[in-house]
Amino acid sequence: MTTGEGRLGLRVRIAVAIAAICLVSIIVVVGYLRHALERQATAQWSRERGQVAAALAAGFDRSIDAMIGDLRFVAGLPAMAGLPDLARLDRTINGIPVDADTDKRRILDELLEDERFSVLFVLQPNGDHYLSHPFTVQRLLKRFNLADRPYFQQAASTGRPVVSDAFMGADGIPAVAIDVPRLDHNGTVTLHLGGVIHLPKLTEIFSTAILPPFDMGMLIDRQGTVIAAAGRGQTVEAPDTALAAAAKTFQGTSPIPGKAVVRTYFSQAGNEEVIASFIRLHNGWTVALARPRSSFVEEIAPEVTRISTMVGALLLLVSAMGFAIAHHIAGRWDGARRALSAAHGELEARVRERTAALDSSRRELAAKSRTLETILDNISQGISVYDDDLRMVACNRRFAELLRLPADMARPGTRLEDYLRFNALRGDYGPGDPERQVAERIDLARHFKPHRFQRQRADGTALEIIGNPLPGGGFVATHTDVTEAKRAEEALRTLSRAVEQSPVSVVITDPRGNIDYVNPKFVEVCGYTPEEVKGLNPRFLKSGLTPDEVYADLWRTIAAGRTWEGDLQNRKKNGDLYWERASVSPIRSPDGVILHYLAVKEDITARKASEDALLAAMQAAEDANRAKTVFLSHMSHELRTPLTAVLGYAEMMESEMAGPLPRHNADFVAAIADSGRHLLSIIDEVLDISRIEMGSYRIANNPADLAAIARECVAMLQPQCIAKDIELTLDADKAMPLVTDARAIRQILINLLGNAVKYTESGGRIAVTLGHGEQGLRVAVADTGIGIPADKLAHVFEPFQRVDPLRANPARGVGLGLAICRRIAGLLGGAISIESQPGLGTTVTLLLPEDTCVRAPQAPGGGPPSALAPAP
Repeated sequence: MTTGEGRLGLRVRIAVAIAAICLVSIIVVVGYLRHALERQATAQWSRERGQVAAALAAGFDRSIDAMIGDLRFVAGLPAMAGLPDLARLDRTINGIPVDADTDKRRILDELLEDERFSVLFVLQPNGDHYLSHPFTVQRLLKRFNLADRPYFQQAASTGRPVVSDAFMGADGIPAVAIDVPRLDHNGTVTLHLGGVIHLPKLTEIFSTAILPPFDMGMLIDRQGTVIAAAGRGQTVEAPDTALAAAAKTFQGTSPIPGKAVVRTYFSQAGNEEVIASFIRLHNGWTVALARPRSSFVEEIAPEVTRISTMVGALLLLVSAMGFAIAHHIAGRWDGARRALSAAHGELEARVRERTAALDSSRRELAAKSRTLETILDNISQGISVYDDDLRMVACNRRFAELLRLPADMARPGTRLEDYLRFNALRGDYGPGDPERQVAERIDLARHFKPHRFQRQRADGTALEIIGNPLPGGGFVATHTDVTEAKRAEEALRTLSRAVEQSPVSVVITDPRGNIDYVNPKFVEVCGYTPEEVKGLNPRFLKSGLTPDEVYADLWRTIAAGRTWEGDLQNRKKNGDLYWERASVSPIRSPDGVILHYLAVKEDITARKASEDALLAAMQAAEDANRAKTVFLSHMSHELRTPLTAVLGYAEMMESEMAGPLPRHNADFVAAIADSGRHLLSIIDEVLDISRIEMGSYRIANNPADLAAIARECVAMLQPQCIAKDIELTLDADKAMPLVTDARAIRQILINLLGNAVKYTESGGRIAVTLGHGEQGLRVAVADTGIGIPADKLAHVFEPFQRVDPLRANPARGVGLGLAICRRIAGLLGGAISIESQPGLGTTVTLLLPEDTCVRAPQAPGGGPPSALAPAP
């Protein structure tokens, strides 16, 4: 019996051993196949995704180069040479109207047809919008000036095209932009032509490169911002944070553009390994394609199942043989097996519980670690932590950026001594021995005490450093850039001193008009102390002499957010009245809410008194001038009547109506006639200047011919020129029709020709030239006379101004001719100018405005235009 039981026990053990060997074999084979297939699938995916990433990168680079090329081509077109409609710029529509500068909009509309750009824009050199296309987007823009955009600043400084990182567009949509500046021949930027690509469009393009069902992809810019994401339900707004973090880490390694790199990382939950292919574009962006490793197992699952089935069948066959041999003793082992199974199950349950607890703790710790890293990397202060051995435990990204540290100085394990020596060598601690500076600071760190101080760096920036010891040893240090804060503090102090020392009164009130602040000048002018007026409304200064409408207009203006300026008559504390020029403006918060009102007021009492005195003096002068004009007019009329009788009798004697005169008497009569006619011309000039000043000189416009009028005047002066041996010429072959007062023009030309004849010596020349100028018709009278000295040229158009009063012939007049000519020209809407050089001659030019000129009708058969008859 015992021998049989031993044989049966041996057989069972053999059967179990065979079954165990088969089971181990199948497990090893299945495990090896699974591992081999997974490794092969991983390698194949890496190659394929690397090629896809490289192709996608090349495609993106080509697309961006093509878009830059298109923008460069458009920027070089003649229509893009300038900004012709700046005068029509309207901030309410963020640029020029839709009907302005249509050539640019037509070109931009053609550029939008290929649907690569979402929006096109043209900026001024200062960053203000000139236009955006389509116009519907321009009207909805939320920003008018883009000078603070990094890509704009880079393009303006380099003069070269710039591709931006992601930003919130002026139309409120996330986007990237390409900025192409246009330069003139001096290399100065004349405008910025740019194209905007909305991030949804990038995502559409990017999603086509993701292979379903398990692939996911991401595109990030140079700043690490996700600008396109697709696959496994992720979006730009909610990307896979683990893939984004891995892509940022890849960016930090400064990879070679266009070369794919395969790396692994753990998923967001931290319990799944993911394989990703990264490649950097030539513009600095990074493409990431990823796939969980578990997806490879799912792909090879059918093959593994088939092999496992075959091996399992073999194992079942062998096991059946073993169990058939040991079947008769199964009962004896059954109890032991059940007990072992129960113990095994209990052990497995405990192991699973412990494993689950450990996994949960690990995930929680990883999540908290990532959260802490994210928080530290996104705060504005630089934070560094050192242990008791003075080695760096951790630091955030801002710490390295703020202190401009190389990568090896911002890694855990870096010695504090190395960090301090790096700063000392670049001069951050000022002049002195770097090693001594390092030793002093190391000694302080070993006996660390809480501290807070500010340090000026070699580059001029200021840092505030706060250090505190840690309970277990070591310390934590916080670095804050306070450069702008110090500048703002200094600017605030300067502004405060400027307001306190201002020569004008400054008053600041709350939105209800109650006084919050007055400067010393207000106290000096009004007599009230700051304590007396604080909290009061400025209406206590009202004198009652300023109309209520002025105050109503003031409040309407400033309540609407505009600046009001005007004069107010107020009353001081002592009761004295005073005038002040006030400028009142609202002070707004960044969101546009009015927080205060600012009034800047200047005491203009003395100026008002001077203005009143000046107005009274001007009125008195005008009254005296009017009385003088009336007197001259009356005297001229009184002198003209007897002078006419004298000239009449002289002409009768010259005609010898009463008989022949002796020769010496005939000379006397001729002198009387010449002097009388000269005096009569002076009286006529006095009457003309009087009528002009009194406003009684009337202009009657009728169709006339300027060339015909000039010929008449030249013919009238020709005898005098012949008598003095002066050559008089007229350059006027064609008719020059216009609508004007022919009598007034004739008077001007006769005066100008008469002056030329008077001041041109025998043998001289006088030339009259007619032509068309930029502003209308032009008549020039040029002589070779004595000329006018430069010191008297500016006064020749003033009444009673003579060119040569000391040596002039009295017969040359009293200096009214040019004054009358200029005033008549002004009544005609024209102007007179004069150029002269002593000893060489004088040129006087009469300009008539374009709107008085008319086109002469064409003669039948297309001949030359016919002359219009001059007005009588």
